[in-house]
Amino acid sequence: MLQKISVGKCRQGFFLLWRRKIAQRALTVLNLNMNTLLIIDTSSIHCAVALQRGDVLLERVSEAQRKSAQRVLPMISELLLEAKIQLRDIDIIAVVAGPGSFTGVRIGVAVAQGLSLSAAIPVVPLSSLALLAIATVSENSFDRVLVSEEAREDELYFAAYQFSDRQGVELVGREQVALIENLRALPEDSADASWCLAGNGWQRQSEILQHLGCTAAAEPQIPVIGNQLIAKLALLRFNCGEAVDAAALRPNYVKEHLDYT
Repeated sequence: MLQKISVGKCRQGFFLLWRRKIAQRALTVLNLNMNTLLIIDTSSIHCAVALQRGDVLLERVSEAQRKSAQRVLPMISELLLEAKIQLRDIDIIAVVAGPGSFTGVRIGVAVAQGLSLSAAIPVVPLSSLALLAIATVSENSFDRVLVSEEAREDELYFAAYQFSDRQGVELVGREQVALIENLRALPEDSADASWCLAGNGWQRQSEILQHLGCTAAAEPQIPVIGNQLIAKLALLRFNCGEAVDAAALRPNYVKEHLDYT
């Protein structure tokens, strides 16, 4: 019993110390003119990582498909070597936490957790749907975006966003995954608006819009999501207090009842 109590106290003490280090690093980041940001994206079939330090952006993309588990850590090591820095020099980790490939998302989140724990680096989880939204807003004059992405078994990942100076894009309602007929309605003050459309899930566009009571301002778009844009959204979300510690980091499957262990 004494041994169990001692182990528990040691573990609790470790996490308190680690969280204190995270808080200290966060204060440092807010005062820096040049942040060092590591980006991890394993949510699709290709593994991608990037390192932004001030105006310098270094990138790696794996040509092999579905090899994130084998490639992500070596690619991060290559970036650190090229930048001539060590892991402890990174201020923020941004990870695309999903939705996306279930296995890929879990790999990216697990790597971000491990790096965060080893060097007390805050992590900013980013939604792939929010990234589509901010990329669409950046390429157009629209400030409202409906994002629809293909999921499994005829379901769609779906979310509505509006432009925000503070957050980049702000979620309207909630992200969801469902069949078209089961998509939840938008808030009343947003339902009758005209929206820009983004993502690859608009094959049944008229049916989706009719179900939601919305109209489209333009044809659906699949914008390019560059690492500079990911870094921009990550820093905005960090400054909004959306960084989490490793223990709280979770894959964003959107599904409500999944085992995250």
